Amino acid sequence: MPPAPSQRRHLKPLQRRQLLPHRALLLTDCQHPTPELITFCEKLTGVIAVTFLTDAPLDAPLKGFPPNQPNLISAIEAWLKEI
Repeated sequence: MPPAPSQRRHLKPLQRRQLLPHRALLLTDCQHPTPELITFCEKLTGVIAVTFLTDAPLDAPLKGFPPNQPNLISAIEAWLKEI
């Protein structure tokens, strides 16, 4: 995976062209995000909103949804409407 600056370089033109209408990333296979993944995702939050399906506490601007949350789909839909 390219380093974060490279990722941002590729995401910025997409954002300018509005090819990322929601500008959101939902990581579904990261119930235990590593510190490195969290640091990488924090760097992306200036371009896209990032959320995890995890019980782990996350600091803003990252967001997490517990995978066993009863209203998970509704919560994700509400989050998408907020961004």
